[in-house]
Amino acid sequence: MFAVNFRKFPAAVLLLLCCICAEAGTPDVMVRGKVLDVSGMPVAGVPVTDGFTIVYTDEDGEYEMRADALSDYMYYTLPRGYDHAVYDGCLPVFYSRIAGDEAFQEIDFCLKPAPDSREHVLIVMADPQVADRREFAMLDDFMSDMRRTAEKFDVPVAAMCAGDNVFDRHELLDEYIGCISQAGIPIYHAAGNHDLDYNGRSDYRSDSTFCSRFGPSHYSFNIGEVHYVMLKDVFYYGDRFLYIGYLDEAQLRWLEQDLENVPKGSTVVIGMHIPAVYGDSENASPVEIMRNSLQNSDALFSILDGYEVHIMAGHSHTQWNTVISGTVMEHVHVAASGAWWQGRVGRDGTPAGYTVYMMDGGEVSWYYKGAGMDEDEQFSLYLEGDVLTANVYNYDPGWRVEVYVDGAFAGEMQRCWGADPAAAELYPKGQNKVYSWLSYGQTRHLFRWKMPPGAGNVIVRVADRFGNVYEKQCAKLSGTDRKNYWK
Repeated sequence: MFAVNFRKFPAAVLLLLCCICAEAGTPDVMVRGKVLDVSGMPVAGVPVTDGFTIVYTDEDGEYEMRADALSDYMYYTLPRGYDHAVYDGCLPVFYSRIAGDEAFQEIDFCLKPAPDSREHVLIVMADPQVADRREFAMLDDFMSDMRRTAEKFDVPVAAMCAGDNVFDRHELLDEYIGCISQAGIPIYHAAGNHDLDYNGRSDYRSDSTFCSRFGPSHYSFNIGEVHYVMLKDVFYYGDRFLYIGYLDEAQLRWLEQDLENVPKGSTVVIGMHIPAVYGDSENASPVEIMRNSLQNSDALFSILDGYEVHIMAGHSHTQWNTVISGTVMEHVHVAASGAWWQGRVGRDGTPAGYTVYMMDGGEVSWYYKGAGMDEDEQFSLYLEGDVLTANVYNYDPGWRVEVYVDGAFAGEMQRCWGADPAAAELYPKGQNKVYSWLSYGQTRHLFRWKMPPGAGNVIVRVADRFGNVYEKQCAKLSGTDRKNYWK
């Protein structure tokens, strides 16, 4: 970083200095400013960045740096004890655009003190993916449900959208923002593949339209004792609509700097669109893996070493959790749009919905919430012939799925890889009238159990990793050729 205390220089000298830099081939912008609270008091130690380099405000709340020539924004990392301002009812404001035609600029920021947020809630959704204005009515219902959930808590609530806000229809973004604002809470956004501009020769500024609405595509903030980071892991390589899951070097270096101010052992939540780990298929092609998982995930995991990490992703329109290591867990979220607004469940049979994460200090607990459904609806139960199938939407290895017959424990259901019966019926291959490519998918959160002859009262009992228990009862089997879908 070019380090100089240019507050001590008159404007004429600063202008000359910038001209010299420009002639030397480094037409970067000299930026200085202050970070103050709403009463005008300085806030010290606030990280301020151009997206490449991070500096910190001094005891007077002042910062200074030379912004990189590729930078479009100056922005800050929200410190604990403050709230972002929001505009349009839901979009956090933490950035200011750098004027490209000015060699020297002053950019100040104002922070709003907030009540203690050691306990807070994060609601995560993914892939609203609106393609038609008629779909806003369904998104409106979805956001109304989220608002009702947020209103149940007496602690601060924020939300995160893991990308694909619209389905390439960028002209719908303003309407999208108006629709989601009814949730009444701040919503932080990651850039998805359908949010990018695919008209350049490289990934450079492929996020321009996204940034024009939501601000920088990689940034961080603190709520309570949790450090949040949003990353852009969709990398466009200059050929039509093609991309891979990849974090460029600039983001990796920035993330290393960002975490220097976060003590080891802290809880870090990473929001991004494409999952770090692939989990959609057992027979994926190399191209599928490249487009649907982070190709340099080891680099990310190395930087995150020593932290308690939860990665929030979307992209797949299915729900799953992966325990990557003893300190890293990834949560992939089903689409808010279900199956592209063609049905209320995703390709894996998970109802369109969102996941609610409850933060208590650095401890994280969570539950899945189907939009328009009761919070206790955590799995579906199907009876086909004498085979009982349970689809446990938000399963991870900390869950138990058990069967009881006439009140007695009869064993655990066997986890399997397969298709959800309802999704297979709703989305047969090649038969959707709107999207010919739409079909059901496979999932690893199915469980099966074969009914023994003469089985009486059958109950499936599912317990999550936090000890919450959910039950469904299956009526007595009356033949082997019945097919019943149990809600």
